[in-house]
Amino acid sequence: MEVEEGEESVQLPFKTTPDLPEDATVEWRCYKPSGRTVHLYQNRSDQPEEQDQDYKDRTEMKKDLLKTGDLSLTLKYPKETDTGRYMCGVINKDGDFLRGKTVKLKVKGRIQIKDETVDIRNRSSSTDPTPLMADQSV
Repeated sequence: MEVEEGEESVQLPFKTTPDLPEDATVEWRCYKPSGRTVHLYQNRSDQPEEQDQDYKDRTEMKKDLLKTGDLSLTLKYPKETDTGRYMCGVINKDGDFLRGKTVKLKVKGRIQIKDETVDIRNRSSSTDPTPLMADQSV
């Protein structure tokens, strides 16, 4: 999926069967090149202290996600540096991998062009009235 930098948010989709175990852990990670925790849901609640600083206050998951099976992640204000491969894993209390999904995200940076108007008539800052190409005898 592709989004432009500056968008309000982007959703990384993941819908699975409803009624997952109540004690399941859901973890979104980003790999580019090393794995970073983007969002962690454990012990029936979000664990913001476990997420990478780059994602602080920028992620959100739906309420009752284990009951509904909607494990989609909303990433607010995506940046070009968020481009990467995201993986969501569902793990039970015994550490068994139950479900997983990988989503590739590309955030395109916006090119900003500064509008500069140059007035060539007032370019000379010299007060010297001597022409630049004056003939001078040696």
